[in-house]
Amino acid sequence: MLDDNDPRRYDDPIWYDRAEVDEPPSLMLNAVAYLFLVLLACCAIAVKLYWLPNALWCRIAGWVERRWVAATKRL
Repeated sequence: MLDDNDPRRYDDPIWYDRAEVDEPPSLMLNAVAYLFLVLLACCAIAVKLYWLPNALWCRIAGWVERRWVAATKRL
């Protein structure tokens, strides 16, 4: 049985079905719920990977610019 103060309650897409003590969720419902969570995680990873080249390019460009400014100050 789940508690209202359980922080993991919102991570479980079928938390209400688990709160009912009469009948536990079926195997198929559990499989679909966990597949949904995996798909959400894959979407989040895909979004991060999509922006990764841009973030790397900005960091490298900033590093090159700082090095170039430091090199010109030495001269």
